[in-house]
Amino acid sequence: MASIDWTVVAAFAVLWAAIVPTPGANSLMVTHIALTRGPHALVHAIAGNMVGIGLLALAALLGMAVVLSAFPWLRLAVHVFGGLYLIYFGVLLLRRSRQPAPPVAAQPAQGLAPTSGWKMFGLGFATALSNAQAIVFITSIFAVAGILEASLLTGLICLAVMIAMNAAYLGFLGWLFLRPTPRRLYARFRRVFEATIGAVFTLFGIRLILREILRT
Repeated sequence: MASIDWTVVAAFAVLWAAIVPTPGANSLMVTHIALTRGPHALVHAIAGNMVGIGLLALAALLGMAVVLSAFPWLRLAVHVFGGLYLIYFGVLLLRRSRQPAPPVAAQPAQGLAPTSGWKMFGLGFATALSNAQAIVFITSIFAVAGILEASLLTGLICLAVMIAMNAAYLGFLGWLFLRPTPRRLYARFRRVFEATIGAVFTLFGIRLILREILRT
């Protein structure tokens, strides 16, 4: 039976702890859902996001980065798909920011995202997969931590650590923006907030596509 290299696990945990708080599409998605929805929607969105991140990490562990490098058309397709999704979500937010604000009492129930738990799960899942370029980034982190040379079991333990740390961070972020004060600020500056997040999502998507096209 393959042994677990706890030194590698510890090294990866320290390295990933410094990476987790980096702002990105996942944290923006969680922030928006926390402000426009309730805890139920937030839990489903984070769960879907963790499944998506887990699949990306598993792909990195199994060498998918090599496959993407060997087939440039596949890499381009993955990046274009992810970029278009981010642009789509960003444009929806930009359009919504121009609409009249609903009554404050109804604010949490009238956000952009659907109320269905499965749809929230899907939103979190799609947001994670839209950043498919993360396979290459995660592969580099795995290499630095020594995971690619360790046993598969060690890699799977590191994958579990990664998901747990991401879930803890996004859960804390979501909890923070579920508080009354952030909600009041959101209700007051909704248009500015959603226009900003929408613009960031759109720029993320355009940058993702252009960077890959210029690379090829």
